[in-house]
Amino acid sequence: MYNIIKCSEVADKEIFKAFNAGFIDYMIQIKMDEEEFIDRFFGAEGNDRALSFIAYNDENKSVGIVLGGLKTNEAMKTLRCGGMCVVPEERGKGLAYELMKLHSDEAKRVGCEQLFLEVINGNDRAITFYKKLGYEKVYDISYRSLELDSESKIKLNTERNKKIEQISFDELKELRTLDTGHLPWQYSFEYFSMLQTKCYGLKANDTIIAGMATSGIKILYLWVHPDFRHKGIATKFVNRMIKDDKPEKITLAYTNNSEIHTFANKLGMKMDEISQIEMYKLL
Repeated sequence: MYNIIKCSEVADKEIFKAFNAGFIDYMIQIKMDEEEFIDRFFGAEGNDRALSFIAYNDENKSVGIVLGGLKTNEAMKTLRCGGMCVVPEERGKGLAYELMKLHSDEAKRVGCEQLFLEVINGNDRAITFYKKLGYEKVYDISYRSLELDSESKIKLNTERNKKIEQISFDELKELRTLDTGHLPWQYSFEYFSMLQTKCYGLKANDTIIAGMATSGIKILYLWVHPDFRHKGIATKFVNRMIKDDKPEKITLAYTNNSEIHTFANKLGMKMDEISQIEMYKLL
């Protein structure tokens, strides 16, 4: 009934068209042109055309797509679903199952140990579908934001920023030898290495003990060595970001981390309406 081929066999405009048609009634409207879409979804998002599939009906109209990209998660080779959709008129006919079966088969073919995806909390239809395929919820992703107005709890104090210095991405990445906490995909080093970022660090005896990465209004990464926590260091980093970039607001995302959650509360950051869950399936 359907002709399903790899995205590497079609032009990018076909991928873009299929994605837009399938997500036309999505609970969050995705607005970007073709160039932005390709740069994002086959750039920082990490999808690979050769690991992605597009479906055509008998009239040679694109009616569904699943994007896939390799990553390492918890030291396991993983195929991430970077997006799966079916056009409204073809739903309920088994196409989504066909696409996800090919996605799973491709993961096994390239030697992956697990599958992984994110889904919006409240998208019960999608969550139920993925559970039927054997996926399980493992992490919650919380999104926080703070408007920087006169009511903000963060107060700029340039004197407190003296020891914070701008460092290279590679220097910041050294912290991941100590910080083994789980990071959401869009806030992982693998992801934001593809973005324009600023990296900051704090050293003690010439050894980096804390660091932060930012991009625009986003705090992409913030970590302080356990021996130096609860001394105001994390707030110093946020102060430095505000001083350098003067954003109108700041945002933060994290998975099941009580310390970051408490820190965001301390800053007065509000919980965004949209949250996500991460789901995994062992192969």
